[in-house]
Amino acid sequence: NDAMTQKQVSIALVALAGLITVAGLLAAPATEPEFMPQPQPFDKALAQAYVEAGCWHCHSVSSLESELREHFGEQAPGIRPTGPDLAGVGLRYHPDWHTAHFWQPDAAYAGSQMPAHRDLLDGERLTPRGRQVVDFMLTLKAPGRHVKAWPEARLTAPVGDAKRGKGLFARECAGCHGVDADGNGVLARFFVATRKPAALSKGEFVFMPHNEAPADAIFTHITNGLPGTGMPAFAHRLGEQERADITAWVVKIAPAR
Repeated sequence: NDAMTQKQVSIALVALAGLITVAGLLAAPATEPEFMPQPQPFDKALAQAYVEAGCWHCHSVSSLESELREHFGEQAPGIRPTGPDLAGVGLRYHPDWHTAHFWQPDAAYAGSQMPAHRDLLDGERLTPRGRQVVDFMLTLKAPGRHVKAWPEARLTAPVGDAKRGKGLFARECAGCHGVDADGNGVLARFFVATRKPAALSKGEFVFMPHNEAPADAIFTHITNGLPGTGMPAFAHRLGEQERADITAWVVKIAPAR
């Protein structure tokens, strides 16, 4: 009887260990897919313009870390990055956006601590050196290890609060679209090679599918941006509710469709 009891206890302990293991596997967070570096072209002349402009003081370029270090020294990949890693930035922003950003960074990106780089501008156009810096950033298409994928899916807008959205719009969107959403923000004049910011309060919308509710389309555009224009994605900057609140404000002020 003692032997049988010991055997039963052993079986029970093995079963319990198995249950604990399974429970641990179920509770464990899903592992992120392993990052696979992608080839990133390196243009030394364009990279030199980037380095001489001092962008490395605040930014890193993880996809070209070894190349920048080899050609320009230990600090060139980013001395103490406080701004975002620029890996993959070439797929995100139109050159006109970069031009506007150099002129007044915090109007293009609310709360930005980046100093203006008007030395890279001649009026509303890039200087030759400024053009090289932007061209360098446009080559940065390979994603970095810590750069999130750009969103693409069509989305359904959650219920938003237009009152909160008005304040968020003034903070995040007015630099391009204008405080009154009339398309005349302080940066609108820099958008010359691509279309100017939409006059949302006048019902001017871009790429609005006819079979999609206006709120859903606006929320999707705020989230994903509009590739090929000056409209960046806000998915990684604003939370879902904030994007929904801005959507509610834009729907409220836009003429009925």
